[in-house]
Amino acid sequence: MFTPANDLSSVQKVIMKDSAVLELMGLAGKPPIEIAKRIICKSRSSNLVNGKLICIYFRPSRKLRNQAFLEEVIQIDCHVPADEDYKAYQIQERIKSLIHRRSVNKRYLYFDGQLGELPAMDGFFCVGSRFVFNRTI
Repeated sequence: MFTPANDLSSVQKVIMKDSAVLELMGLAGKPPIEIAKRIICKSRSSNLVNGKLICIYFRPSRKLRNQAFLEEVIQIDCHVPADEDYKAYQIQERIKSLIHRRSVNKRYLYFDGQLGELPAMDGFFCVGSRFVFNRTI
């Protein structure tokens, strides 16, 4: 079944419910609407200057040998102020442990590797990683 919005929001909910991620993001004890502004289902936000940000979004699908399936790729980026670069890696480690081998919408997501340091706005630091799952066409 093709449900990209549900897939992204399901991953978002897993991350938003984790107390370790919320602590690292400085969101522990914040209302859900504030958390949702910092853990978003898109690749960019004009809200970055106000603190840390996790972006969850799809990258292009990959064809598989069996043409009845596609490999879907979800990328998760973590933006933090440059002087807190170590927290970006800690957040990525926690997200990997939360998402790898997790069933989301009856599909298992698998860690597909880290992307390392990504381009970021001046004064910020960004790292990313990708997760994959197979979808029937």
